[in-house]
Amino acid sequence: MAQQYNFRSWTLEQGLPQSQITALQQDHQGYLWVATRGGLSRFDGINFRTYTKQDGLSSHNITKLFHDSQQQLWVGTSDAGLVLYNGSRFKRVGAAQGLQASQINDISEDSLGHLWLATNTGVYYRTGDKLQKYNLLPENAYTTISHAKDGTLWAGSKDSGLYEVQNKKLTHYTSENSKLPGNAITALSIVRNGVMWIGTDKGLAKATNHTLTSPSLPSIVSAAAVTSITHDNQGNLWIGLLRSGLLQYKDNRFIHITRRNGLRTPRITALASDTEGTIWIGTNGYGLQQYKSPWFVHFFDFENMSEPRVTAIARDSSGRMWLGTDEGEMGSMHKLNPAWHSELPWPKGTTIYSIYPKSSKETWVCSSNGVWLIRPDTALHYTTAQGLPSAEVFQGISDTAGNMLFATATGLAHFRNGSFTAIPTPGGTETKANFVFRDSKNRIWAGTQDGIYILKDGKLVSPPELEEAQLTEVGSIVEDRKGNLYFAGFNQGILMLHDKGTKLFTSRDGLPNEAIKSLFIDKKDNLWVATSRDILKMNLKQLRQNGKLTYRSYASQNGFRGLEVCENAMAQSSDGTIWFGTTKGLTQYLPALDHRNTEYPKAMVTDVMLYSKPTDWQALGYSTDSATGLPQDLRLPHTQNYLSFDFHAICLSGPEQVRYKYRLVGFDEQWSPPVDQSFTTYANLSPGTYTFELLARNNDGVWAADPATYTFSIVPPIWRREWFIAVLLLVFAITVLSVVRLRERSLVQMNSLLELRVHHRTRLLERKNREKEMLLQEIHHRVKNNLQIVISMLNLQARHVRDPQAVDVMQAIRSRVRSMSILHERLYQHSDLDRIDLEEYFEEICESLYAAYGVSTKRIPLTIDMPQIKVNIDSAITLGLIVNELVSNTLKYAFPDGRHGWLRIELTKHDEIQYTLTVSDNGQGLPEDFDPLMSPSFGLKLVTSLSRKLDGNIKFKNKNGTQSILYFVLAT
Repeated sequence: MAQQYNFRSWTLEQGLPQSQITALQQDHQGYLWVATRGGLSRFDGINFRTYTKQDGLSSHNITKLFHDSQQQLWVGTSDAGLVLYNGSRFKRVGAAQGLQASQINDISEDSLGHLWLATNTGVYYRTGDKLQKYNLLPENAYTTISHAKDGTLWAGSKDSGLYEVQNKKLTHYTSENSKLPGNAITALSIVRNGVMWIGTDKGLAKATNHTLTSPSLPSIVSAAAVTSITHDNQGNLWIGLLRSGLLQYKDNRFIHITRRNGLRTPRITALASDTEGTIWIGTNGYGLQQYKSPWFVHFFDFENMSEPRVTAIARDSSGRMWLGTDEGEMGSMHKLNPAWHSELPWPKGTTIYSIYPKSSKETWVCSSNGVWLIRPDTALHYTTAQGLPSAEVFQGISDTAGNMLFATATGLAHFRNGSFTAIPTPGGTETKANFVFRDSKNRIWAGTQDGIYILKDGKLVSPPELEEAQLTEVGSIVEDRKGNLYFAGFNQGILMLHDKGTKLFTSRDGLPNEAIKSLFIDKKDNLWVATSRDILKMNLKQLRQNGKLTYRSYASQNGFRGLEVCENAMAQSSDGTIWFGTTKGLTQYLPALDHRNTEYPKAMVTDVMLYSKPTDWQALGYSTDSATGLPQDLRLPHTQNYLSFDFHAICLSGPEQVRYKYRLVGFDEQWSPPVDQSFTTYANLSPGTYTFELLARNNDGVWAADPATYTFSIVPPIWRREWFIAVLLLVFAITVLSVVRLRERSLVQMNSLLELRVHHRTRLLERKNREKEMLLQEIHHRVKNNLQIVISMLNLQARHVRDPQAVDVMQAIRSRVRSMSILHERLYQHSDLDRIDLEEYFEEICESLYAAYGVSTKRIPLTIDMPQIKVNIDSAITLGLIVNELVSNTLKYAFPDGRHGWLRIELTKHDEIQYTLTVSDNGQGLPEDFDPLMSPSFGLKLVTSLSRKLDGNIKFKNKNGTQSILYFVLAT
């Protein structure tokens, strides 16, 4: 039985320029450089970009590739010396730089960053831009060179053995003085622990602490010529042999890998390991091969069988694995050595569906031709003739009593006491039973085409907790260590039954494929899910904790080459290895070797195009980056706003599974959903600055931490540019300012003219006003003089009148005329010809009355209490006459016989128009039967009449004298 490892091949059909590989090297961007006799190719996992002499490469005879600490690629040739590739062009390094050799066999770099060359004429080292010959080593043809971390230099010669230089001390190793197998040194490699591995034309050696030993190799390759040595990131050593395939040194033993294990040829010319842990193999005439996914080992060929369909796998109590195929072959396997039974009780072509090792003496085989009980000395056959419901039996288990239960094409059958009993379904109809399972609580579950049933009292019943699930075509049932049950429903998903209820996991929950065929739980609490396209390994601990699916998917891209797992053909051996029966044979999963690819893909923008067409940016006037070819400082006019981006991310172990997310900052707010296409287009971009950001995910779901970016600008049209808008604003501001200035000047001129006109008109009005005021003053003066004449005439007349009553009348008339005379006197003496100050006016009236009646203010003090108020002439005359009458009555009648007392005049303002005038004294008061309406006094009648003129009324009160209260209104 040959073990098949996961190898993938590239030849001329896949784009390789030539099939003879001479050197391999990965650079800092993740590209794999492949040297062939047809040129130098850069490989991104999918496409080859080949450089030839037309691209500046000086020779196609490449012997060595080396990527230094400055991220430069050095190319050693056999006939053109050394070539440097700086990312954009090739530059030859030769005699002008001090290199006198044309054949470069190996390249190394020391801890100081100096480059060292092994050539056919000696060893050279590089300082600055010059190369010098290293004279400490003898003149010789050197084939390989290497530096240890402690500074030790190792140099292998073409036929003179190995040289070691430490602290300028030279040590020479040959096959005569050491364990070196041969003196032709072909390869050197230092592993992590400082051990130097030495390849020769006659075998392998290693140097530990300056001591050489020769490890024991498999007998078939004990003297094989070594061509190359490398080591992977798991610490395993890989040795390429000239004609004998590969050696892997792992766990202190060698594993020989040949064509039987998947190599296309045993002629190995070059080896390299990448950052993702895969091994790249260059061959002589068979192109490039990749070794990856070591956790899957395939067994496709068994003695006389090629790619059998393994339909049944089981492990018995002794740890032995049992195998069955769809053609009826059956065998047992212990430590990768299957023993196929030559004599079988069933006819050839019988499909074995499952094997149930009940004990060391009993094994039940379920097949397309009934059930077989295999014992050491006999085989019993049960079919429909013995009571089986159907000859198509898919699976069987035992119950707690040791009786067998079988899932058949027409239902579930119970075998006890040598006879079969069909177990009816709730509806009494026949249904295909795909699986029967006994859980940790000894409950019997049946997975059928119609749904899930549980066995109770000899009958199948529908469990009430699963009624809502309505899962059909149930093909597998398993139980985890916590007692949770899982049911596989084909094209429906996985149903989980736990203490709190059920949960159906479908594509909406992240399940990549709902076509579930089989389930299996391993010792590490992983749920293995076999689908129609791949297998999934789910973490049940996380599933129970957060209810979310976390899984790894295995398909052909991840090393699972079995195509499709057969129904319930999964089992785990005692050493933890998991076995899968597939449509192509047997696949072994080694969990100890399984590791996630944590190297995120290196994403890059590879091209920027206008209108989705290849664009010559240099022809458009843009400078381009020498390494990427992308335009630098890209500023596009607004008419060129339709851009396409091509991008790529390198994941050499699974390029087909790379996914991308991208966004255009300034246009997109959110990242795009993960996609597998490596291009995108943005149309009708508005003017502005944009940054295209790209993230990539590798084949194990690891996303890059930082995006690759490319920044560009869409220049707005001239009428939307800032400087143009600024100029427009400036012109507009100047125009507005000019208009404002002109308007201001016009307004100033108009204002000046208006001011002149107003000043002229004002002077005219002032003159007219003065004339009017003078005229009014003259009128008031003449009225006052006329009234004085009237008063004088009344005085003259009063001198000749002897009747006291007439004298009183004459005096009353004189006081009334005097009050009007005082008003006109005040008007022509003051500048305000329209308004009269009441308080001053009342004071003058009272002074005149006090004088006329010969009353002094000492005997009758006068108090006037009123706010500052001015009234028009008409109201002033009316109020003056009222006060004249009231004060006259007080002075005449209130204080007879020279009595003393007081007189008070008060004016109270209630609001803007309503007032109260009170004239009071503390004299003898009014008679008890006084009625103002019936009084014959002319003065009182005059007062009453005048109060109506003011829209008021007057009241009289006897209260410690006389109070005359006038309520009136002054119009505003």
